[in-house]
Amino acid sequence: MFDQLETHIRKEIPLSDELWKRLQLCGKEVAVGKNQYLLKQGEVCHHGYFLNKGSLIQLFQHENGKEIVLGFYIDHVYSFISSPRSYFSGTGSTFEIKALEDCSLIAFSKHDLESMAQEFHEFSIFYHKITANALHNMYMFSAMRLSLSAEDFFIFLMKNHPAFLQRIPDKYIARFIGVSDEWLCKVKKRILKNPV
Repeated sequence: MFDQLETHIRKEIPLSDELWKRLQLCGKEVAVGKNQYLLKQGEVCHHGYFLNKGSLIQLFQHENGKEIVLGFYIDHVYSFISSPRSYFSGTGSTFEIKALEDCSLIAFSKHDLESMAQEFHEFSIFYHKITANALHNMYMFSAMRLSLSAEDFFIFLMKNHPAFLQRIPDKYIARFIGVSDEWLCKVKKRILKNPV
């Protein structure tokens, strides 16, 4: 259950035996079935998660009924999951996190993560780096969506984030880009026929 997490952490920081034992003690295995929610809108996010297997989507349900796709989590690509504002402020999440495939995760309570960050300097660096990377990715995708045409944003995803296009259903990719399913289908066929 912890092998992928260990590999990921060891790429970033020296991992002492003491810290590794603590991580294994604090981490709890969580299974979320396809189309089930890891976090619903209004719930408080009390955990940070490591995604061992599967994929999830982050959604915003507008009061007008429109569903906005904010991002994706895929094992081996974007493996650390939380709802940052809810997690750090203790308020209800404005977003939902839903499984697109059966998922296996490791949950760490906020209390345990913050305690390990205080006790282990190297983990503090890792914890803050994960948080900074998550915020950077969120802002980067937002900036790319706003600065590129829909077609150029699709090409950007194809070149820089192929796992999204391989693992995420087209209807969610279309919503992420901000286009109709039909438009995405046509553009995808044309681009795949004549690669850029």
